[in-house]
Amino acid sequence: MKTTIIKISRTIVLAAILAGAWSVSNAQSKIPGYLSVGGWIDGQYSYERQENNNKGVEASSTFHTRRARLDVKGGITNNIEFRLQADFTGTPKMIDAFVKCKVNKQINFELGQFKTPFTLENQYSPLNQEGIDNAIVINKLAGFSDVLGGKRGAGRDIGIMLYGTAFDDNGASFPLLGYYLGVFNGSGINTKDDNQSKDIVGRIDIHPFVKELTLSASGVRGTHNNGVEKNARNNRYSFGGEYKDDALTLRSEFVHADIQYASGATKYQGFYVVAGYWFPIGESAKMRPVVRYDNYNEIGATQKNKQNNYMFGLDFWPESHLRFQLNYTLLNRDKYNKPGHLLQAMFSVKF
Repeated sequence: MKTTIIKISRTIVLAAILAGAWSVSNAQSKIPGYLSVGGWIDGQYSYERQENNNKGVEASSTFHTRRARLDVKGGITNNIEFRLQADFTGTPKMIDAFVKCKVNKQINFELGQFKTPFTLENQYSPLNQEGIDNAIVINKLAGFSDVLGGKRGAGRDIGIMLYGTAFDDNGASFPLLGYYLGVFNGSGINTKDDNQSKDIVGRIDIHPFVKELTLSASGVRGTHNNGVEKNARNNRYSFGGEYKDDALTLRSEFVHADIQYASGATKYQGFYVVAGYWFPIGESAKMRPVVRYDNYNEIGATQKNKQNNYMFGLDFWPESHLRFQLNYTLLNRDKYNKPGHLLQAMFSVKF
């Protein structure tokens, strides 16, 4: 009974907060001009079916609230911006809490809790990414369902980052190079460091004379507490590229990690290729078919796991505040003799 009361109370509080945010976002005259209040809610249905090697069937079918975000951000001055973003699914938690200090195009600083600059796909908001889920290798090695677990499951960390652009004077309206270099705890969101070392994370993006084309490389020089060593190895790197214009998105990345556990070292690696194309429907609606291939490999002292996924999806925005996604994924896992099937549908409301 006590647990039920707590859940009902949490739901009422969340509804009140979101209703307030909706009212504020539709009454901009009541808040300072530099402040923006918004967010979104993701409601998802998932069905997964896998025949195991004993010819039995493992299946699940569920509705759940994937995200319930409240996002507050603004520019206090021309040089100082901030963002506070919280998620109210399950136990409420702070997702983003940072300040940006913009000096010029070449030198800027970001301080607080925010997305690390590792990989291209990690930088995407769920509202902008092509599929309902990220590629497996991004989920596992860029923080969303991290192989090290803990509170690394948001692609974010606490630290400070220097970033900027270079070679802007090329006769075009875009820089040839962007850089990001940060120092982070390496422990995930809302978590103090559990050792005395810090993770160094960096990324370089090159636009080779075409604004829509990005070639990227990123890396993590880090450590983690594995229960035996406080500063055990946690090194990762990625490289890839993306072409993106108003209609077409084509992106691919390779990601590798070398992590030292108490039982020995494990190496992870994989890559993905994703493509989507927007088709306008009427004056405001748009639809995008999406396809993606995922590859993921895990090689450790006592195990070897491999997985290949084939995803086919549809991304539909009837208008700018509503989104519907439908994904079907064929799951090929080495540990099963037959492929599995995953069907996902998600409805998003943006406010």
